[in-house]
Amino acid sequence: MKILFVCTGNTCRSPMAEGLFRKMMQERELEDKVLCQSAGLAAVEGMPVSENAVLACQELGVDISDHTARRITGEEIPVWDLYFPMSKTHGYILEQAGVPNQKIYVPHYIPDPFGQDLEVYRQCRDKLRGELEAFFTDCVSRLLVFEQP
Repeated sequence: MKILFVCTGNTCRSPMAEGLFRKMMQERELEDKVLCQSAGLAAVEGMPVSENAVLACQELGVDISDHTARRITGEEIPVWDLYFPMSKTHGYILEQAGVPNQKIYVPHYIPDPFGQDLEVYRQCRDKLRGELEAFFTDCVSRLLVFEQP
């Protein structure tokens, strides 16, 4: 299964979601069944991940320090099985770009912490953790059952 986490600039929310979800999959011993990445709708290629995003994730043993931003391309739309946008607006843009609605899982809105202090990033991280747990329960675990031989 291939999952893409999507935000605007790919320097805060989506890299945090990618790192946190990878850790969740490792803890459930599912890392060989799920590939995940992140991208931004308006990302500047190669921008480093936000320092506060790195620090907030490090507090939970998640290292995203090597992440660099990338923009989603139209060519890769068919590659991903599921999309996890950070807002309804991101989901709408994905749908307008040709992503089938049934492949888009829109969580409760995750505010953008860009430019804020570490505490705001921690709040974003914690909100993401809850939304990722719901995403796993509501969507990913069910699809993994169908993929079993």
